[in-house]
Amino acid sequence: MSQQKHKGADRRFAVLAYILPVAGGLCGLALDGGNPLTRVHARQSIATVLALILTFFAWAAVGYVLSLIPIAGPIVAIALFSLVIAMAAFLAANWIFSFVMALRGEERTIPFANRVALRLFSEGGAETQSD
Repeated sequence: MSQQKHKGADRRFAVLAYILPVAGGLCGLALDGGNPLTRVHARQSIATVLALILTFFAWAAVGYVLSLIPIAGPIVAIALFSLVIAMAAFLAANWIFSFVMALRGEERTIPFANRVALRLFSEGGAETQSD
């Protein structure tokens, strides 16, 4: 995890990224994209929400296919939903932790979320940040 401390004025867009997850993150990247604190938190917020959405869609697709198998298919599909709930709980914990770090003005990254965010929002591959 990397960590830097920022002033109070730098925090407003970083916090906005978590209050309005996708819209706030995009707004922060567009309006205050030069601030490293805003970039880190906006990207992590958007990546977290996208991961949650993709988890539900993946479960729905797999669950639909499994439901075509008689008797055992629907049971397995319902059991897989527990993994979706576990992923949602994990992402919610990451979101809360990141929100608190944004409130404190700390540029602390979550290793998995930061890696995904850097791949989603890389600026020509020029940005390499260690976890």
